[in-house]
Amino acid sequence: MASGRVIGVLSGCGGAGASVLAAVLAGCAAEPGGLGPGVTPGPVFLLDCDPMGGGIDVLLGCEQVPGPRWRQVHLRGGTLDPAVLLESLPRWNRVSFLAADSAADLLPDAVDRVIGAASQAGTVVVDLPRWSSPVRAVALERCHRVVLVVPAEVRAVTAAALIAAGLDASRSTVAVRRTCRNLPAQRIGHLLGLPVIGEIPYDPTSSRPSGLNMSRLRRGSRRLARAVLATGPSSCEAAA
Repeated sequence: MASGRVIGVLSGCGGAGASVLAAVLAGCAAEPGGLGPGVTPGPVFLLDCDPMGGGIDVLLGCEQVPGPRWRQVHLRGGTLDPAVLLESLPRWNRVSFLAADSAADLLPDAVDRVIGAASQAGTVVVDLPRWSSPVRAVALERCHRVVLVVPAEVRAVTAAALIAAGLDASRSTVAVRRTCRNLPAQRIGHLLGLPVIGEIPYDPTSSRPSGLNMSRLRRGSRRLARAVLATGPSSCEAAA
């Protein structure tokens, strides 16, 4: 199986919406044409590596779907078979997901091996923890592209600057979330020293009790997802 791309999504501040964007990216990647015109989507994985985020399964409305969460992942050496990983994980639409629960103690080696195996099978979207940690470090190393989600507010940009300073600028970009106190998106990119891939519109489909509904996703959200999924490591600035 050919190796797929690994896209990391990182919050610039609390409540920025990184988990929602990660889910939207995974959902769009699994749709026909989501990875580009004429491209048949292969397996797509959504890996939640942020135990403090409340669980990506809750956001998806899949908390009752049976299947392993990080707490049930026990690796004891050897090679993790991508096919076994694909078969064992629960599904949301056509996306295989692995959610973190509040009791999960994520281990850097386990995270590294799961991302590595998933990327051998298909496209991987990783919901990264905001706080610096060994888990975030190994996950970032695996990412071909990192999207930093930043609300268009002064305090959010100030907080995000501390995170942006530690990212590899050659493979990182900013997605600006619109707010009632919008700063210009390109101004935010300039302040953070990273190119802007697009803006995230307010989308009520992300906050429904039943979970994220891809069929009701707004066009602006899909447009941003397509831009991220189609952008290679060296073409981000041109796309922005």
